Amino acid sequence: MKIIVYKIILFVLLFGTCALAYGGNQGSPILSAVTNLSCLAAAVLLMFFYGSYPLSYKLIAWIITAGIIFLIAESLYTYNQYVYSFFVIKRFSCLGLAMLTYYVMTKIGSVKLGHIVAIILGFFFINQILMGQIFSYALTNDTRTTAAAEAFYLVFPFLFFLVRYITEHRRMDIVYTLFVLGLIFFLLHRSVISTAAVAGILVVCLSMIKKIEGSRLKVRSTAAMLFVLGILTLPLLGSLSPTRTQAFLETIGGIFAPSEDETGSWRLEQSTYYMTNFLDRPFMGWRYEGYDKGEIMENEDFPEKGTIIHSQYVDMLYNYGIAGMAINLLIIFCTMYYIYIRNPKLSLEQTVMICFIASGLLYGISYQLSPYYWSFVGLGMYYGGYKAPKSETDDQLTSQEGVPTGIQSTYHDTHSHSRS
Repeated sequence: MKIIVYKIILFVLLFGTCALAYGGNQGSPILSAVTNLSCLAAAVLLMFFYGSYPLSYKLIAWIITAGIIFLIAESLYTYNQYVYSFFVIKRFSCLGLAMLTYYVMTKIGSVKLGHIVAIILGFFFINQILMGQIFSYALTNDTRTTAAAEAFYLVFPFLFFLVRYITEHRRMDIVYTLFVLGLIFFLLHRSVISTAAVAGILVVCLSMIKKIEGSRLKVRSTAAMLFVLGILTLPLLGSLSPTRTQAFLETIGGIFAPSEDETGSWRLEQSTYYMTNFLDRPFMGWRYEGYDKGEIMENEDFPEKGTIIHSQYVDMLYNYGIAGMAINLLIIFCTMYYIYIRNPKLSLEQTVMICFIASGLLYGISYQLSPYYWSFVGLGMYYGGYKAPKSETDDQLTSQEGVPTGIQSTYHDTHSHSRS
């Protein structure tokens, strides 16, 4: 029964804080409530599970807790109330979702990434096909039927199928990989397109340096399959409206000239303004005062107060300064370090997780990282170096006597390939 409860919690952490699970409804009150409760739980429970964290997460837990206490004390001292703005505290405390997810994973013991992929693609099928959202899409920015945070999810199945193709050499996996990549292009979020491309290149680079266990790039057979698939898709491409196709290609071209693109230039203007203000308070940011100033450009979500800054980096630097940005990067790089350094060879799960987490660094240039991203970071830490409690590993001690302590990690998954 406990396992079922933990699995439900994991589902909420991975999917409950994004509109994808609510039919793409960004204004869903349930979405808002679940996101707020998840971030609140991450803040309140952070130190309760302290003993289960790896060393780096223990340090980060102290830092996040100190930051939350500081924000509450500042609110009490300046505004005579404990929580002047939950928005300001929530944006900071959501980092704790990584630790909360890690703890939940130590209780569940195993999840198959294929199940996560199936849930992601299932949500897209329900929202776009069954709910008919895709039929109002005209291949333009104005008619897009998904938000960037939803489209970013697709990088995960793209990486899963790509890594599985490289490691297990299933021919259908290259078809699945291209299908998901095509869907990413089709949904027309250029930041997600760039993110997926870089993540795919990272997988290839890891394979080339033989870091991925069982990987072997079949260049000739892959090229032949791509050639055949290209021929088969030509009739479909020829059936598209020339006008819409031209508009679609022009939008994609904005990736290479963001300053000339309407959306890109707007973000550049926004980032320039906030970074100019950041220089006035570089170390701790503007926090509540920044919240009071509100958005410099009209935004329906915050008609009077609050900020909706697109870039994760600009948002952290402006609101929480270098200190806040450093904590963000510390969580990400510590997790990637654990995955890469502590494993001589990366399993399928570890490769997918490190590449997905790394892709967030690029995605964060254009968009704020959604709370669910930090849950995936915690998932990555689990696969990177979780050691089972002593009671679970007693039976394996004999076979591991000659193995250095640093690589005696026990992973609860068939693809983890623990070494002994």
